[in-house]
Amino acid sequence: MNTAKEVAVGKRDEAFEVARADEERTLRTWCRGKKNIPTALKAVWDLTPEKFYLALDGAYPGDHASAAFVIIEADIDEVNRRLTTAASRDKGPWHTQYKRKSCGIAYRWLQGTAVTPPLLREVQGQIHIEGGMHRFHLARHYGTARMPFLVQEAELAAVLALIPSAALGAVHTEN
Repeated sequence: MNTAKEVAVGKRDEAFEVARADEERTLRTWCRGKKNIPTALKAVWDLTPEKFYLALDGAYPGDHASAAFVIIEADIDEVNRRLTTAASRDKGPWHTQYKRKSCGIAYRWLQGTAVTPPLLREVQGQIHIEGGMHRFHLARHYGTARMPFLVQEAELAAVLALIPSAALGAVHTEN
């Protein structure tokens, strides 16, 4: 079902979706041909449970109960060392391959708009970013040392076992 139909049947918030569409239009214009890459950027995280579904690109609010997610905080470099190959990067976030998504996140952060933290899971003894890969790599690129992550409750023990620096809750984040 598309967004308009979801709004029409009451499954999505119309004001939120309209504001998001307006923001998308503005950031597309801002990003077009962007050559002035920000020299400094501070990650801003949205820890609102009702928006956790946004960690999964293309998901709808009813797809996942917010209670199924747990917030952890961990050292970003430790998470990076344990990433699956599919979640790893050998190019920076402003490489042409990633620039479009990085630009959208950078625009939001420069405006002070919070984004949902990445969603982690365990895959074959490694950490995989299920959603929010661009957010993770952009935050890392700009020097974020510790940040919040979402983990589905069923995956929590396995993820915590792989990340010794991880702690429940987003107690402190820094850039």
